[in-house]
Amino acid sequence: MANKVLGIEIGQNLTRVVEIDYKVKNPKIYNIFSIPTPPGMITDGVVEEGSMFRSLLSSKLKEKHITTNKVVFILNSTRIASREVELPLVKEKQIKEMLAMNASDYFPVDLSQYKLVHEVIEKTDTPEEKKMRLSVIAIPNELILSYEALAAECRLQLVALDYSGNAIKQLMAREIPGDIKVTIKVDETISTLTVMDGNTVKLQRNVNYGLADAIEEIQDSELFGEYLSFSDAVDVARRKTCLAIRTDDMPGAPEPIERDDMGHEIDSEKFKRLRSNVSYALSNLISSLGRVIDYYQSRNTERPIERIFLVGLGADFSGLSKLLTNELNYKVVPLQQFDGIHVSKSINLAEAKIAEYFNCVGGSLKPLPIIEGDKRAKSRLIAAPIGRPGADGQPQVGPDGQPAAEAEEEHVSYGVPLIIFGLCVVASVALVAYSIFSNLVLTSDNMTLKARISDLSYAQNIYDVYMQTKSDYEWTQLLEDASSNQNDEIVSFIDELEQKFPSEAKLVALNATTDGVSLTVSQGSKDVAADVITQLRTFDSIMVSNVSTITEEVDETGATKVQFTVDCVYVSQPDDTESTDSTENSQSTDSTSTEKTSENNTESSQQ
Repeated sequence: MANKVLGIEIGQNLTRVVEIDYKVKNPKIYNIFSIPTPPGMITDGVVEEGSMFRSLLSSKLKEKHITTNKVVFILNSTRIASREVELPLVKEKQIKEMLAMNASDYFPVDLSQYKLVHEVIEKTDTPEEKKMRLSVIAIPNELILSYEALAAECRLQLVALDYSGNAIKQLMAREIPGDIKVTIKVDETISTLTVMDGNTVKLQRNVNYGLADAIEEIQDSELFGEYLSFSDAVDVARRKTCLAIRTDDMPGAPEPIERDDMGHEIDSEKFKRLRSNVSYALSNLISSLGRVIDYYQSRNTERPIERIFLVGLGADFSGLSKLLTNELNYKVVPLQQFDGIHVSKSINLAEAKIAEYFNCVGGSLKPLPIIEGDKRAKSRLIAAPIGRPGADGQPQVGPDGQPAAEAEEEHVSYGVPLIIFGLCVVASVALVAYSIFSNLVLTSDNMTLKARISDLSYAQNIYDVYMQTKSDYEWTQLLEDASSNQNDEIVSFIDELEQKFPSEAKLVALNATTDGVSLTVSQGSKDVAADVITQLRTFDSIMVSNVSTITEEVDETGATKVQFTVDCVYVSQPDDTESTDSTENSQSTDSTSTEKTSENNTESSQQ
């Protein structure tokens, strides 16, 4: 009976499964299907255990009547690092030691958290040169442990783990023709470009772009239905060309009418917009692939690339191969079937889209030794003689005809072990009981705390509202501080001016600045001028900073006109106590100033 395995590759949105012969020269594919990956199950290659995934996988296996329980998982993560290393030609068992000694030079990370796996690429054994080239891969232990836990959760026997780059290489060596072999594997979030010269990998690069953004554009367009799932959107992209491709059609030629699954005509303008959006979503992928190809060709001008094979999810994405051909200037051919691998007659190749399962098939051919095989040691039972031999080699016999000291030996051989065994049993029972009791107590406390958290969850909303209000208030305060100046006090000054300015005086001009105001006052006598200055000194909103020279003029009718200018600066409104003190001081100062002004006026009149 053939040794079958399940080759499983877990993607961000879709999980692909293949039932295939394991490590067989000419394997056969028996079943092939995909299931949606539960949201949040995989993060940069690390998978989480989940009953939803187990339920989906188990249900699909039953539907397909698959009883195989052995599994090979395909790893795909940006945290997996690979290097090409050159070492002296040594035996296989010495390679690990040499890699361990120099691993920190190849991978500048904490290698205690990684597992190193190597593969010999090429050996040179000549009198002049003895060396070997290796491909060394560093895989995070966390990644390996997560897949081991997932296999246990799904009740599957994990027989191997394989790295996506190796799976691609193994299948390329069998299926891609020519000396220079190039493939682009395009999936949801990661694309891999591989260049091989014969059976040797010359270049392999991962690009952190895929079809996820383009599929999302199809979902968001709602041209093919609302709430379209990822799988349904992929089916749409397979059936309809949802991207813009440069063509040489005659200008003015009518465009074909697009229809949805129900046969209804699709709005041509909306469909044009969708094609434009999908092509834009693929622009980063195309430019990244172009840079990798240019890098290879610049260093291998004597071995040019003639054509590129498109595999993975992108192989069936309608129009993608033409778009890549136009943008990369290389013939890109979608690989949609395998020539060297048998496929069960029960599989409909037109519907299966077998190129999407490229990694699942390649991982079953010759996976890397990422996990070691089980090594079970054989135990041996050694029986000891009951009696002690005498000088003649025969057991000593006691007076009762029994071997000497048999009773004592039996007491020593069975009594003490039984007592120790009994104590161990009692201790084990006590520990188990204590563990169970502790677990129950902790479980109860955990449930109580969860209930308490649930009861107090409303506080989070209150806190969020408070923090938002506080942020708005602080922003308003900052805005007010930035937009305010001392000229805001002019309202208080105008109010006081209306109440305290003498009616005999005439306000000729008022100039306001950000710091204060300048008043030009005209009146009939110097006494009124003194009264104006006195009143201004009593204002709470300003402080008199300067009084210009008082001028006196007599017109033709003999009327006297006195005019002067007063400069004032704004002051902040003080508290009640400070306002009272300030008023008293101001009044005292004003009275003194009035007296001096009166004396000056008297002297001036006398003169």
